Amino acid sequence: MDRTQAYNDVIRFHGHECPGAAFGVRVAEAALTALDLKDPATPLVLVSETDACAVDALQVLTGCTYGKRNLIHQDAGRNVFTLWERDGSAGVRIRAKADSIVFRTEEIWALAGRIDDGTATLEDRAAFERLQGERISALLSVADEEILVAEKVEAAAPGVKHLARTDLCVDCGEPTSVETLHDHRGRMVCPACHLAAHGGVLPEGHGDHGHHPQSHKHHHEHKH
Repeated sequence: MDRTQAYNDVIRFHGHECPGAAFGVRVAEAALTALDLKDPATPLVLVSETDACAVDALQVLTGCTYGKRNLIHQDAGRNVFTLWERDGSAGVRIRAKADSIVFRTEEIWALAGRIDDGTATLEDRAAFERLQGERISALLSVADEEILVAEKVEAAAPGVKHLARTDLCVDCGEPTSVETLHDHRGRMVCPACHLAAHGGVLPEGHGDHGHHPQSHKHHHEHKH
């Protein structure tokens, strides 16, 4: 992988330069190297534990996207990504190394805070841009072991979610995937209407889906 070209490709998609995008390039590079794919066109599956900037790099460089349903979002608030071949029996989990340049220093957090609340001086903004630029350069050049930890995952790739039929929510009338419709007192409603029917707070055990007769879950539970 041409790292500089990869970063530029990511930035065109992501919209701005940032350390998160640079780290994402390194994650993608390390994960693809670890998988040692024989064919670059091999379909992959990615689980991302963050919704931060790095995941955009993974989308660009691995081909795993929300629209293709081979990017699975499990937001745990941490820079952790697990990649498999779609039909693979093992994958690789990449996480950010603690106390590395992947993470902002207290100085950068303080500068960012002043920028966000509108109290930053021109000097603050210049310092923030300089420090962030230094992190980007470092993230694109240091050795893997300085910024990430790679671990083999001895588990099969998660199944890719299939496209589902839609049916109308009986409350709002909007077409909704049969996989997300709820049976609320005998009426098939979408998640938003289901939540509204409970006054904004779902009782315990009321958050599951798959009640519609045409849903995959319904067929699986009733086929025996």
